Amino acid sequence: MHLDKMAIARIRVREGLDSWLPVSFVAADWGVSTRRVRVLLDAGRLEGRQGENGYWEVMFPYRVTVGRRGPAARREQKKVERMKERIL
Repeated sequence: MHLDKMAIARIRVREGLDSWLPVSFVAADWGVSTRRVRVLLDAGRLEGRQGENGYWEVMFPYRVTVGRRGPAARREQKKVERMKERIL
């Protein structure tokens, strides 16, 4: 029986193990370019590791840090400001 890397990664997660996926799999899963995934890895916003050969691998399940720009970040900032107003 042939399983692809994504299926194997999901099985490993169910068993309580971490798994590592190549950048190309993550890019296809998210619908973004491989360059974008590498930029997120390099910036530290996506957890991964870089091998001695320079190739990146991404931790699965994904661990992503939300950026500081864009509408989602502005909504989060407004929530924090409202919470501060209630406390003070």
